[in-house]
Amino acid sequence: MLVLRRKVGESIVLAGVINISVLAVEGERVKIGISAPPDVTIVREELLRTNATEQPTTSPATNPATNPATNPAANPATNSNTPPAQPQPR
Repeated sequence: MLVLRRKVGESIVLAGVINISVLAVEGERVKIGISAPPDVTIVREELLRTNATEQPTTSPATNPATNPATNPAANPATNSNTPPAQPQPR
């Protein structure tokens, strides 16, 4: 586990696309903000534990049918139905 210290207004970036910012510290509670692409599921850990006993949930990242790592057809870069990118005028 990586442990970092951050002050209010400071951030951590994961994989270049997920931004976690410290918004406020109020007593023993820390308010954070998370910016991530729409295909990234963000869930509080205690809800995962609750949902695990009720019913399994799948997100696009864990669903084998929509995960580009397990289904090449779900990856636009390898999907033959996706037209090639066109050069942009300068």
